Amino acid sequence: IEKGDVFVAINGYKEDGKEYIDEAIKRGAVAVVYEGETQKRENVTYIKVEDARITLAQMAAQYYGHPARKLKIIGVTGTKGKTTTTYMIRDIMLASGKKIGMIGTVCNTYADVKEEATKTSPESLDLQALLARMVEKEMEYVVMEVSSHALALNRVYGIKFIVGVFTNLSEEHLDFHETMDNYLNAKAKLFEMSDFAIVNGDDIYAPRLLKMIEGKKATYGLDNAVDFTATDVRVNPSYVEFKMYVNKMVETIRINIPGRYTVYNALAAIGVTSLFGAQMDAIIGALGALRVPGRSEVVDINKTFTVIVDYAHTPSSLEAVITSAKKYTKGRIIVVFGCGGNRDKEKRAKMGEIAGRLADFTVITTDNPRDEKPAEIIADIELGMKQTRGLYKAIENRRQAIKFAMRIA
Repeated sequence: IEKGDVFVAINGYKEDGKEYIDEAIKRGAVAVVYEGETQKRENVTYIKVEDARITLAQMAAQYYGHPARKLKIIGVTGTKGKTTTTYMIRDIMLASGKKIGMIGTVCNTYADVKEEATKTSPESLDLQALLARMVEKEMEYVVMEVSSHALALNRVYGIKFIVGVFTNLSEEHLDFHETMDNYLNAKAKLFEMSDFAIVNGDDIYAPRLLKMIEGKKATYGLDNAVDFTATDVRVNPSYVEFKMYVNKMVETIRINIPGRYTVYNALAAIGVTSLFGAQMDAIIGALGALRVPGRSEVVDINKTFTVIVDYAHTPSSLEAVITSAKKYTKGRIIVVFGCGGNRDKEKRAKMGEIAGRLADFTVITTDNPRDEKPAEIIADIELGMKQTRGLYKAIENRRQAIKFAMRIA
């Protein structure tokens, strides 16, 4: 806060922003937006609102000149696959000659600019500022990951999405949403804000979600898709390959990200970009050259074994990445993983059980403990591991854990 600013006091999950009103005024705030009740000071304008987060989103959009209205925005939501799908959409659009920005977990990019990302979906004030910078750089399109937190906390409130994509839904963030119904309802909010919906028809929640979507929609998948599907899927240690029928012609697509789920992400991206006239040569070229940091990323180490780095941080994603690797691995599968702190504790034992059941050897280690003690998180994972006959070793220091896994490989 600087002199002349407005302070928006948001009631968060750990602290109430109203506790910082006095400090904001000392720093020069001339107005305060707040919920509920608060003690008022003289010479300061107080504006009481029903929802401070919605108000902040509206104020931010107004302050930055409503940049979202000057862009065609594509939103991608789902438990898994958001990052890879947004990269795919961006690269196909760039190959098609479109000016497109990208907002997501790894980084935010537009024109020749690359910015570090702090959240999957930025807070509304940061988001509107970012969209304004993209307008300045003459972007036509933006593809962004839209998290369930962003939808539930109104970070994207007031933004009109030209297309919304649903990748899948599995157990995650239940420390925040509490139930899967709440989680699904949060995801569904994206499609109330979208002109067109593209949905993974094979996901278990697809039938429910499709009934909730009132506007135009299409589906993709390998089993229950109506609009975008693939045949002759081949999964290899370092890539996937599949065929698609396009205008009565069979096209072969190869992507250097192993795993069956890569095909799903590609079908979503093809569905989106085909709406904007992307041609097959641009799609094949962009997907063939695709590289997504930390998403089934094959690390070239010039050894007799393969190293893959993956962001898998939920039970279903860990199971998917190990199961996929088992299909093409000739030797052992060694898994190095941990769980984040201050997040859903229930998943820790589940992930331990999955690794113990599916991997040949597991190294349990630290992964962003936040405010928790790494040793306690590891102990939670071990509860699941001990339900299996899986071989494992716990090494708290992540660098040492990776070093150990590389040595035994």
